[in-house]
Amino acid sequence: MRGYAEPKKPSLLQQLAAIHLFVGLIGLVVGGIVLHRTLNTVVWDQHRRAVIEAGQAIIQRLRTEGVEGLRRPLPAEPARRFDAATGSMRYAVIDETGRVLAVSPGAESLFPRLESGHIPDAFQEGADGSRLWGVTEPVATPRGHLLLQIGQDMDRGYVVLDDVAPAAVGPILLVLALGGLVLFGANALLLTLAMRPLRRAAEEATQIGRGGRQRLSAEHLPPEVEPLIAAVNAGLDRLDEALVWHRAFSEEVAHELRTPLAIVQVELDLLDPGPARDRLRRDIEGLAQLVTDLLEAAEASRDAAIEAGVFDLAALARETAERLGGMAEREGHVVVPPPPGPPQLVRGNRDAIGRAIRNLVENALSHSPPGAPVEVLLPEAPEGEVRVAVADHGPGVPKAERDKVFRRHWRAGDTHRRGLGLGLSIVERIVRAHGGRVQVGDTPGGGALFVIGLPRAQRETAEEPARGALAQPQPA
Repeated sequence: MRGYAEPKKPSLLQQLAAIHLFVGLIGLVVGGIVLHRTLNTVVWDQHRRAVIEAGQAIIQRLRTEGVEGLRRPLPAEPARRFDAATGSMRYAVIDETGRVLAVSPGAESLFPRLESGHIPDAFQEGADGSRLWGVTEPVATPRGHLLLQIGQDMDRGYVVLDDVAPAAVGPILLVLALGGLVLFGANALLLTLAMRPLRRAAEEATQIGRGGRQRLSAEHLPPEVEPLIAAVNAGLDRLDEALVWHRAFSEEVAHELRTPLAIVQVELDLLDPGPARDRLRRDIEGLAQLVTDLLEAAEASRDAAIEAGVFDLAALARETAERLGGMAEREGHVVVPPPPGPPQLVRGNRDAIGRAIRNLVENALSHSPPGAPVEVLLPEAPEGEVRVAVADHGPGVPKAERDKVFRRHWRAGDTHRRGLGLGLSIVERIVRAHGGRVQVGDTPGGGALFVIGLPRAQRETAEEPARGALAQPQPA
């Protein structure tokens, strides 16, 4: 049963974008609160100074004449400010107990302003609950210290200074939001541009081993990334050296084994027929298949560019089925070739694709019961693709193991079957190198169905190259 896929990790750009967005939102909220409080503080300080300035005439009278001096008319401007009909300013002179000694017209119900029995230094509400913003100013008079409470009626329509802070909150937040969005967009754009070289390096890395660049280019990369690219290229150099040695060793071993095996097979023909000779022959045939697998694995593991010849896949499929038919008949099987039909043109290495089809047929023969046919088919394909399929009537491939079937050394649970288990992995590697794909499904009635899909070549460019000899199964 296939396990759950791990959740996809966020990219560096996504993480940075999320961090910028989070920090921007926090900055917007905190900045708005701080700015609002700052404006309120500034406005209140300005209001306090304005109120005290407006009451300077009253303060001077109190200092020189005491409360009795307020019984005389004030100068014209102060009188207008503290008039109930024409001004918004109010005052009251009280003693330290809160007893009112003098009050401006219309302010009898507003003063004294007390909080929990105490006289506050500043207030924003009158004794009757009205919006009266003011201060309490101590004044030294000829008859002792008194308290002057001066306030401004904020319900008057022409009082606009104190409405600045709440009125400015919306525009300020809008400006901050727009600034945050601009900053976020600029940072995202800069990050995107800065990461373009990294994405280009990643694209180059995906082409390594597929006929593209063999090393990563450090061109246009930030200096901080160049040591990483150099280290990756050095690691690829070491891997190449190891792979070259491994391929050469596999090829040498396989070639060296072929001659002794051929000699042993000839010597076996000189022995008297019997069970012992038959067992030895089967063992030698198994060793010969191992040698063939080693050579094909070494050949398929090369990262050489694919030849760009155009050939008929349908004709190649029929040719492969006919050539393997004789060997299949000796083992009690039948290989059914596809019926004649229109050409199915593909571009690539004809011998390599032929080897892939042959491996699928041999795999089908090894899993088919005696007498069961193996069919080579040319199923319908989507536009732009050509397909060839091999169907057997064996046990099939369980769905739980289909994602493993093209791995090296996979044998469908049969550990006693001869071979290295490389045939299907060779098929997958050849097909993938040609830009195609190979899939496994079910044959109607039971069995496995392997389907190769390759890009279709254009008819007008079809110039089939001279056919190389199709790889033949090694003689027993």
